[in-house]
Amino acid sequence: MSAKDVMSDAAHALAPDPEEVNATNVEKLEKGGPNESDNEPPPPPPQTHNLEKAMKQIQLPIIDPTDVPILRLHDILLYGVKDTRHDFLMALCRPYMDPAVATEPWAQVRYGHRLHFSKPGDTTTMPSILQLITSLSSDISRMELAKDISVQFEPLRSDKHPTEDVDVILKIKPVSRFFLRTSTSVGNSEGTASVQGKLRNVFGGAETLEGSASLGTRTKHSYNFVFSSPVFACPDFWANVSAISQHRDLTAFIRAHEGQHLLRSSLIYAKGDGARHELAYEASHRHFHHILPDASLSIRRLAKPSFKSAISYTFEHDTRDNTFATMVGSYFRSFTEYAGLGGDTSYFKTDTQASVSDTFGNGLTWSLAAKTGLLIPLNGCDPCLNDRFMLGGPTCIRMFRLNSLGPKFSHDSLGGDAFWAVGASLLSPIPMRSHWPLKLHAFTNMGQLAQVQPSAARKNHNWTELVQPSVSAGFGVLFQQGPVRLELNFGLPLVARVGDGIRKGLQFGIGIDFL
Repeated sequence: MSAKDVMSDAAHALAPDPEEVNATNVEKLEKGGPNESDNEPPPPPPQTHNLEKAMKQIQLPIIDPTDVPILRLHDILLYGVKDTRHDFLMALCRPYMDPAVATEPWAQVRYGHRLHFSKPGDTTTMPSILQLITSLSSDISRMELAKDISVQFEPLRSDKHPTEDVDVILKIKPVSRFFLRTSTSVGNSEGTASVQGKLRNVFGGAETLEGSASLGTRTKHSYNFVFSSPVFACPDFWANVSAISQHRDLTAFIRAHEGQHLLRSSLIYAKGDGARHELAYEASHRHFHHILPDASLSIRRLAKPSFKSAISYTFEHDTRDNTFATMVGSYFRSFTEYAGLGGDTSYFKTDTQASVSDTFGNGLTWSLAAKTGLLIPLNGCDPCLNDRFMLGGPTCIRMFRLNSLGPKFSHDSLGGDAFWAVGASLLSPIPMRSHWPLKLHAFTNMGQLAQVQPSAARKNHNWTELVQPSVSAGFGVLFQQGPVRLELNFGLPLVARVGDGIRKGLQFGIGIDFL
């Protein structure tokens, strides 16, 4: 059989029989004409989802506020957080998803700005959804749950809002759960070498367990273990428990070494506006050892073991644009402590620190700083040497030796129960090298430390020594590398009391916190 015959047979098989066609037409006429469904118009094409228009619009340099497409957040989906508990993730997302959260007690304090975003089902816009996702991503990153987060939007064809509902998908690349490093560091006139380890997301709720061991020039050895956990699944609230054991060499200003073992627990509330609150309880055992043969009688009398049980509150507010270089902005810190919840020491202690800085002219920067403190014994006894204030050194009152201001006996600093210090600085870039991290620096510092509270030898307050400041001035160069600041200054004391450890000429300082 030829191909032509095959095609002919196929054509016949598919062609309708003329008699069958006529019979069908007659049947339709008898039923009243053709089927009405044959004349129905085709269904309209689906409407374009607003997400498509919104994605195009946010890429435009200028957006017409009268033509912003309406969207409605339907759900937030998280992928890649397999080691994190489901109930913790639900609590983390709840302030963004549940309208009932706003009615809970202390909701504004617990959740803050997270309550101000549109909830699922409410009308919103793409910029508002992006702000919500940015806030949620920041929360996840602050808890060290993610190394990288990518965002994907998916349109949802719901019956109620077929062109407005949107699902947001967060694809999370988790951070490594275990971290170990060795490092060397310098700060506050001390150099250290340390090994540090951290275990993240211990129980699937962003908990961290951190331990470190360090050796240093002044802190001979230190061991520190800290367990931290977020409260209410919120990165603004943290609960910490720490155990510390350290051995410090204080022979630069006291002819002895100090050992300390302490347990500390704290609640921390830190908002994104630069404010930080900490409420802490500390139980510590302190003792002095390796007392040198030439130690003074006062040090031998004060160097006795003590146990402290204290509660403290710390408030910080930092608006500096660069917290290390202190270029523009202000800083305030207040510390208040009450000791006497058991133990053999009882006192009320407070110290405050404030600074302000700004730029002017061609790259010049000025700064003013002040700090003050007061210690009031509550048991009628002299405060322990460990609890007293110390003052002086290259990071505080420059051109004086470390902790060398205030009362002394022989070569030993006895510390004080009241102090104050102020400083003014002027920074300038090096001419023709303004991009260098090396800056020129001029300063003047003044302050004093004294024992003003009544004691066994003195029945009344004595403020006379406190209002007789030691003063210094000088200039030099400074180098800023991250949080570490190095200064090489040339200066001299302008006013000094008898016994102050003065330092004329060159002085080198390295640390993090400078006056």
